[in-house]
Order: sequence, then structure tokens, then C-alpha cells
Amino acid sequence: MTNRIGAGLLLFACVALPIIIIDYIRIMSGFEGGPDADIALRAEYAKGILPAAARGWLFESLAIAFIATAGLIFMERKSRAGWALAAVGAMVTMLMYPVMLGGYTAALNGPEIDVQMFAVLRGIASVVFYVGQGLMMFGFAMVLFLEVSVPDRILPTWLFVLGVIANAIAGLVFLLLHFGLLSSFMIGGPFGIIGFIVMAIFAIQLFRKPSAV
Repeated sequence: MTNRIGAGLLLFACVALPIIIIDYIRIMSGFEGGPDADIALRAEYAKGILPAAARGWLFESLAIAFIATAGLIFMERKSRAGWALAAVGAMVTMLMYPVMLGGYTAALNGPEIDVQMFAVLRGIASVVFYVGQGLMMFGFAMVLFLEVSVPDRILPTWLFVLGVIANAIAGLVFLLLHFGLLSSFMIGGPFGIIGFIVMAIFAIQLFRKPSAV
């Protein structure tokens, strides 16, 4: 029963997150400043999209919490190293949401936009997001890589390979962002979506076969 709960939480998260990613890309597509845009211009745009973005962050924070919980539940599987890494990454990512949901509101919704506070909060949120999501995606890649060697595999090999590659590339993108070698995470979006879809299929199979090691 516990494994089915973990599978259900993982499934919810991995279905919700691609939808949230696509919606966020849609929201940010209206920003014409580019990655090197002035912070004041970013703050002005952020103020306009804050209500829509905040709704996405509420669901996103719940999904990330579910991934952390599922990772802890599946620590008894042979892929425990991957689940541990994914759970730690999700827990790190959770630190971002008070900054965005609380801090951004305080910085942007006053009589005047506090550009300096927004810049500080954005810097904190970016570091937490890149590190947390990088660890989580690498954790998912490790889970699928280790699950290939399980005798009673619950996915075909090609799907495991696809998931490992997609999640690893997404994790690499976040790592490059963290070290300042990329300026936008949009390039990692498609790989992240594919990775989450594979993990959602994996969660369905875990729910159907909760006793599978």
C-alpha cells in the first residue's frame, strides 16, 4: 500500500510539472528583454505576470513536495541512490517557493517596485532552483539507470534509455546554469518534459506492480 501511495504521488507530480513548464514558457514568451535584460525591465514584467506565475508556483511546490515524499518511500528499492538524490534535490527546490510566493509579492506589489529587493530574491531563487532541479533530474536519471538491471523490469529498455538521456540532459542544463555557462533554462524544458513523462509512465507501472523490487 505504501508503494502505491508513493507511485500515486510521483504520478501526480510528473503529470503536473510538464503542464506547469509549458504554461511558464507561455507566460515568459511575452518578455522581449532577453537573458541580458536590465533588472528593472525584468521586475516590471514580473509584476504583470505575478498572479499567473504564483498560481503555477502553488501547484509546482506541491508537486515537488510529492516527489520528495515519493523518493523517501522508494528508498527500499535497489535504485535507492537515485531516489535519495531526487529527494534531496526536491527538498532543496522547496526552499525556493517562500522566496517567490512571499518575497516577490512584497517586492513587486507595493506602491513602487523594489527593484533591489527583487534582484536579491531572484538571485537566491535562481541558485536554489538550479541546484535543486539539477540534483532532482540527475536523481531521476540514476533511478532509471539502476532500474534497468532489476530482473523484473517494469518498463521496456528503450523507455529506460530515453528517460536516462532526457533527465541527464535536463540535469546538465541546470548544472551549466548554476556555473554561469548558460543564460536560459528554456533549452532544458523539452528534455525535462520528456523526462517527467517517462517518470509518469514509470509511476503508473509502479502503482500496478507495487511489489516489484
